Amino acid sequence: MNIKSNFRKQRGLTLISFGIVLAVGLFAAYTSMKLIPIYLEYHALLNALELVQDDPASADMPAGQIRNRIINSLWVSYASDNIKHQDIKIIRSQGVEIHVQYEVRKTWIGNVDLLAHFDKTVALRR
Repeated sequence: MNIKSNFRKQRGLTLISFGIVLAVGLFAAYTSMKLIPIYLEYHALLNALELVQDDPASADMPAGQIRNRIINSLWVSYASDNIKHQDIKIIRSQGVEIHVQYEVRKTWIGNVDLLAHFDKTVALRR
């Protein structure tokens, strides 16, 4: 009789290791559900800034009108929750620059929050 035939090879995960893999997967999914909307909003901001930047008439607009164009573009994209008028600075020196800086804080687990800080500057073309 062959001794090796009496031993079965174990295949797959044990119940404990499956539980660990499941917990890590759920942890990653929960964190992603909190972070993905924040980054989608930032992507919408980048698109709004690109629209303003590509318009040659934007450099001659008043600061309030440039801000309103950006906010309206975010509103159309359903991404106007965290970016406010005061977060958008228009700097006129040798050219026109738009500087957007804001933070988003989301409750994560208990008293622990996720904090995302965004800072973007674009120069308008003439």
